[in-house]
Amino acid sequence: MVKVIAKGWFLLRKYILTIPRFDLFLQGALLIVVFLESYVFLLLRRSAGTGYLRTINEDWVQLGVGGAEFLLGAVVAWWGRGMRHFALSGWLGATAVSGLIVLAFPFAESGRPPVELCGGGIISTYSDPQENQSVEDEFLVPRTVFLILTAVLCALTKISVWAHGITYLDDHEPESGPYFYGILISIRLSLGLSGQNWMRGVSVRDDWWEAHISLAMLTLMFSILFTLFPRRMDGYKEFEEKEYNCILKPIGRMLRNKAVVFQTVALALLNTALFGYVTHDTATIQAKFHVETLTQDPRTTRTIMDIFRSLVLIFFVTIFRMRFSVRRSDGVKSNTASKVGGGVCVLVAVFFCVLAGLHCNTGVIDGLEHGQFQQPECSSECGCGSERYGFVPVCILNTSTTYFSPCHAGCQEYEDLNGFLLFDDCKCGPHRAVRGSCTLPECWLPYSIYLVFFTLALAAAAASFLMQGMVILRAVRRRDKPIAIGVSFALIGLLSHVLGHFIYMIISYYTCAYEKDGICLLHNYFIWSIGAVSAGLSVLSGIFSFIASRYPAAPELLVTSDIYTDDR
Repeated sequence: MVKVIAKGWFLLRKYILTIPRFDLFLQGALLIVVFLESYVFLLLRRSAGTGYLRTINEDWVQLGVGGAEFLLGAVVAWWGRGMRHFALSGWLGATAVSGLIVLAFPFAESGRPPVELCGGGIISTYSDPQENQSVEDEFLVPRTVFLILTAVLCALTKISVWAHGITYLDDHEPESGPYFYGILISIRLSLGLSGQNWMRGVSVRDDWWEAHISLAMLTLMFSILFTLFPRRMDGYKEFEEKEYNCILKPIGRMLRNKAVVFQTVALALLNTALFGYVTHDTATIQAKFHVETLTQDPRTTRTIMDIFRSLVLIFFVTIFRMRFSVRRSDGVKSNTASKVGGGVCVLVAVFFCVLAGLHCNTGVIDGLEHGQFQQPECSSECGCGSERYGFVPVCILNTSTTYFSPCHAGCQEYEDLNGFLLFDDCKCGPHRAVRGSCTLPECWLPYSIYLVFFTLALAAAAASFLMQGMVILRAVRRRDKPIAIGVSFALIGLLSHVLGHFIYMIISYYTCAYEKDGICLLHNYFIWSIGAVSAGLSVLSGIFSFIASRYPAAPELLVTSDIYTDDR
């Protein structure tokens, strides 16, 4: 029996517990954690009673998560650096457990946001009237607490993926570092940015728990898998100088390493530019093109474009992965990666400038004047609860006037022609109204061009993230790679996820045209400034990246008996 177990373990170590399998499991773990994080924020919206709409509380949660990254990022990397697979397994396990506890606090009602007619009638195309009865939610507080805790743990687990997972791979095959790093970047930006779009509909259904338990259990599965890997495999290339007593010494080394500090600032600026814009992508589309996005008008659905975007992003990153992998025994040099990453940042800035300038003649939304929105007088008696469903424009045909929603147009009847809605008996117009903005045909081409350049901006940013991220691995000694990533993520958490996100919150506040109950339902045209700010931050990221290339990497330490010498 013992021989059988020993033989089985030998085969497992030889054919399953290998570097390629570790890389594959790491990709899967990051993918599931990103999806779980996206789903948690969707559930927070449902807890807030807004269905699909972002609330100010969600922004404060994101600021809190960024603060947790700043305070704990270096600690996450420091703890378990000698047993990286166990450290990664521990964070995955903690995230899975927190996610599973959420299931103990079910929702009291469906979260499907009802789109109303004038007079209170509900359009069944958007929601089922029987599923939206008001019920007191007795589990609101404990469920929200554990959702926020899960969001924090997801952020810390992502740090562990980079600090423990990617360094585990890079220490064994440094020549393939860009290959490993590029795959994770592709997953983070391609599938991660589409996660909320794909899972938005599921998050408001009665069976929301099925997706949540699947994501939590998959996270737990990866936690178990990583415990099976050995601490080191054949080909391990690191000599470690043990520092068990104090975390401050290695943090001090990272803060004195100018290449790491400048490159971290560059990463933070690019991260702010990209994710700040992505957060307001929906608001930008609504304001500049009057396109219905949250409830997915069949004529403007982005599902196919999301898939295409992922393919373009993966292809673009693959070019850089293949170009800079297996060229030297220790992989791409830090100064080369800084220069390439900085150059690509300029390209990202160009794409953001195009996105900021693209627009179309959107015509008039009745009630929207001088950048502020007021309920149209013709529908003032309808009692529209627009804070529950957001921007769902309709067009009065005889006047060619766009209204914020069927309720704001005073429509009391509707007809569903296979997803194409016709409205009757509208107080704001004697003839029929149709779903969508009156200028939708004219705006279709600029909107399509916008989606293409948005995809290109994401792809170029992903390539820049790949090259700039490799600098953090190459600018430090091998023994310092985990703590370097931890310190880098901590600074990014402060500069990007706290300060940077707050800047975009301010821009959103001052460009909001229609706010209700702390929710911005529609922005004015000056939302274009978000694209301009992202372009400026991308240029600054490129500048800091070029500055980082001017500083040499930290010299490696050689081990001779028990004496460490500086290999300069």
